[in-house]
Amino acid sequence: MIRLGYIVNPKADFVWYLGLPLFALAFALACQHWLTAVAITSVALLFNAPHNFVTLLRTFGLEEDRHRFRDQLIVGLVLISVFTVVGMKWAPMTILLLSVVWNHQHNLMQLHGFARIYDHKAQAGTPSTPHWDLTLNWVLYVNMLLTAQLFANFWIRELYRFELQISADSVRMLQTASWCVTAGFMCLYSTHVFLGVRNGHAVNPLKFAFLFANYAVLYIASWNTTSILVHSIANGIMHGLQYMVIVYLYMQRKVEQVHQDRGWINYIVRPGNVMAYVAVCLLYTVIVQLIAQRPFEEFGFGAISFTSRYDAIPDHQLAGVSLVGGYEMFALLVMNVPGLLHLYYDSFIWKVRDAKIQQGL
Repeated sequence: MIRLGYIVNPKADFVWYLGLPLFALAFALACQHWLTAVAITSVALLFNAPHNFVTLLRTFGLEEDRHRFRDQLIVGLVLISVFTVVGMKWAPMTILLLSVVWNHQHNLMQLHGFARIYDHKAQAGTPSTPHWDLTLNWVLYVNMLLTAQLFANFWIRELYRFELQISADSVRMLQTASWCVTAGFMCLYSTHVFLGVRNGHAVNPLKFAFLFANYAVLYIASWNTTSILVHSIANGIMHGLQYMVIVYLYMQRKVEQVHQDRGWINYIVRPGNVMAYVAVCLLYTVIVQLIAQRPFEEFGFGAISFTSRYDAIPDHQLAGVSLVGGYEMFALLVMNVPGLLHLYYDSFIWKVRDAKIQQGL
């Protein structure tokens, strides 16, 4: 009843989808221990910004995608661009919070998508397994946001800002309830897997290894740092690099299928030209910084200190944001808001049940 199916192949999967999370955790915690706040921001930008770009590279670089999703691409580009410009001008905090929430939803959907690919490649699971897998991702992700102090500090602070004060006892009750729901669902999920095997449906153990490795890193990082940027480094290495690898391989296969032998997209995804792909991603990272209209030296790996602060707001019981806290807020704005278009496009260009997308995967 065990069938192995790989996203790429045994070696590539071990490196990018099973082994990478361990490196991500060690690297993020090392950054927290040895690097300054500016240096941490530099690393977070390096791992988070490029994967926004490769979505645009795929959707506008592949002729098939441009024609299939033409209306969605154009409408989304116009509306989200206007929304981003207006939001950053008149309500930067609101658009920042929106981008954070949307990013978390996007991350869990990517984990779910890779889990579906693992089952699809192995022809494993029952007809209801996709729904169980999606619910599993929601439960694990929401539980992390509710119970990890790193994230609890944010939503508790926001509740107070909107004058929705919540006591410490209420927080503990909510977090205990979240853990109980999570444990209960894990029991139900295990029962689903057991019944599926008993009824003759295969399982792909690599899917469970992938989910365990990724969520283990997210949970450990959440409980071992007070910096949202350190957590974003761990998540960015997993989420960002895994995504960039799958986009590169997808474009390579699609170019080969349509026998496209010319054009710059064909050049950067051609076997042996991976450094060209990496180069354009790094170029996008530089462009993001320039658009932010901040001195590039601020992302100089700690060589020059960051000096801006946010004043206290007594009416909302908010203390003045520290030097590091203000810098992290700005950094999140730089990394998340330009990626809203990436989040929107990804909501429809990676449907695993789509036959044309399956060909590229």
